[in-house]
Amino acid sequence: MRLTCIAGAVVAASLSSLLLAPTPVVAQPGGVSAACTIDPNSPTELALQSLAFQRARGAKDATERQRLLMGLMKELDTKPERFARNPAGYQYLLSQALLLWAAEPGIGQTPTRGQLGLVANPAQPYDIVVHMDSAFTRVQAAAPECAKDVADLRQNDVWLALTRSALDASNTGKLDSAEYYAKRSMLLSNQNPYPSFVLANVATARKEYAAAVSHWQKVIEIAGTDTSYRDLRNSSLFNLSNNQLQLAETQSGEARQRTARDAAATIKTLLAIVPGSTDAPNLLSNWSDALVLAGDSAQVATVYADLLTNPVPYSDISLSMAGVIATRIKRSDDALRLFELAVQKNGTARDALRNLAATYYSKEQYQKMFEPTAKLLELDPNNFDGWMMYAYASQGLMKTAKTPALKKAWTDSLVKYQSLAEALPVKVDVAGFTRGVESSTVILSLAQAAPTPGQYAVTVEFLDQNGAVVASGTESVGPIKTGERKQVTISAAGGGIVGYRYKALK
Repeated sequence: MRLTCIAGAVVAASLSSLLLAPTPVVAQPGGVSAACTIDPNSPTELALQSLAFQRARGAKDATERQRLLMGLMKELDTKPERFARNPAGYQYLLSQALLLWAAEPGIGQTPTRGQLGLVANPAQPYDIVVHMDSAFTRVQAAAPECAKDVADLRQNDVWLALTRSALDASNTGKLDSAEYYAKRSMLLSNQNPYPSFVLANVATARKEYAAAVSHWQKVIEIAGTDTSYRDLRNSSLFNLSNNQLQLAETQSGEARQRTARDAAATIKTLLAIVPGSTDAPNLLSNWSDALVLAGDSAQVATVYADLLTNPVPYSDISLSMAGVIATRIKRSDDALRLFELAVQKNGTARDALRNLAATYYSKEQYQKMFEPTAKLLELDPNNFDGWMMYAYASQGLMKTAKTPALKKAWTDSLVKYQSLAEALPVKVDVAGFTRGVESSTVILSLAQAAPTPGQYAVTVEFLDQNGAVVASGTESVGPIKTGERKQVTISAAGGGIVGYRYKALK
C-alpha cells in the first residue's frame, strides 16, 4: 500500500504587510513520490492495527472513536518488537494515530499516557508533538526514499494549529507564547518560513538583534524564489537590513564593519527587486549609513549610481533622498542632477524644489534659482526660507553684477524679498507629508510672527502628477499668540496624490 497523507501539505501564502502575517493554508497533496512505498499490512499484527485505525478514522461517535484509538495505542505500545520487521509502517501508523488524537476535543497536545490508552505509567505526560516528530524521523530513517513525503506529512493540522497560534501571539505582542508555539511548530516542520518569521519578530521586539538576523536569514532561505512568498521575502529583507544595522551599532572593530557591510549588501539586494517601493528612500539612506558605519565612505556614491543612470523606476522621493546623500558627500554635480530628475518626475515635489534651488545657490548658479523658487512658493507660500531663496539669489547676482545699475537693481531685489519674508504674519513649516494609495495627509506647523494673535482657516489642496487638484481640506487653527507655534493636520481621500499646496495665510 502506498503511503498517503491524512492531513495534507501546506500551500504557501504571501505576507500582506510588514507587521501582520497571513495564516498558512492546508490543502490535500497531489500524491506521493513514486519511490515511496510503505506497506502497513505486514506483518499481520500491523495489518490488524491498520484496520483498527481505519475504523477509528471513520467513526462518527467520539466515544467509539476514542475507544478504538485507545486500543490501537495500547497494541502499538505493547511488545513493539512484534512490528520490528516493518519499522516504517509501524512509525507511520503511530504518527497518524497521534494526528487523530490531537484533533480529539479535550485531549490537547500533552495528555497523560493513560488518556491515550497506554498502560505503562498512565499518569505520565505524553507530548503528542514530540512523539509525532520522533515517529516521522524514524519513518524517514527506515525509508529514506520517502523524505519528501514525510516533509509533507509534517505540515499537518497539528503543525498548522501551532503556526497559527504563533502568528496570533506575535501579532498581539505575546512574545513568550509566540516563541513557544513557533518552536513547537518548527519541531514538526522547519521547511516553512512562517515560524522563523515569528521568531525573528520576537527577537526584534526583545532587541536581540543577532538572533533576529539569524531568523530573518532563515525566512529568506526557506522562501527562496517561490513567488507565493515574494512579499514575505521582501519584507524579511527589509527587516533583516534594519536589524543588521542595529546590531552593527552595538558592535565594534571588525565585527561592526562586517555586519554593516552585510546590511549594505542586503539593502542593495532589496532595492534591485523593488526600486519603486515606498520604502526605497529609507533604504537608500540606510545603505549610505551602513557604508559609513563599515568604514566604506568612499563607496557611498554607489548608493545612488543607478538612480543617475536609470531614474525611471524610482520615485521623486527616492531621487530627492539620493540628492541629499550626494550633498552629504560633497558631490554637488550629482546632487544637482538628482534634484533636477526629482523635479522632472514630480513638479509638485516641494522638498526637491527647495533642495534644487539651494544646490543652484551652492554652485553659484544664482539665476537658475528663480524658477524652482517660484514653483516652491506656489506650493508653500508662507515659508520664510522660500522667500529668502529669492533674497539669496538676488544677493549672489548683486555680488557678480558688472555695472552699478545692475548692482543696485539686485540690491533692491534683495531688500524686497527679505522684507517680504520678514513681513509674513505667520510662518509655516511642513512637519510631514504622507501620501498613500487611497489617502494622504499634510501636517503644517504655524508660528505666529505678527504682533497680534492670529486665527487662520488653513486650506490644503492635494495634487496629482499633472498638478490638478484631487481633493482638498480646510481646518481652523488659532488663536495663535505671537511667538507661539501650533500644528494642523489635514487629510483627504483620493488616489494618485503626489503633492500638495496650501492657500496663503494672511
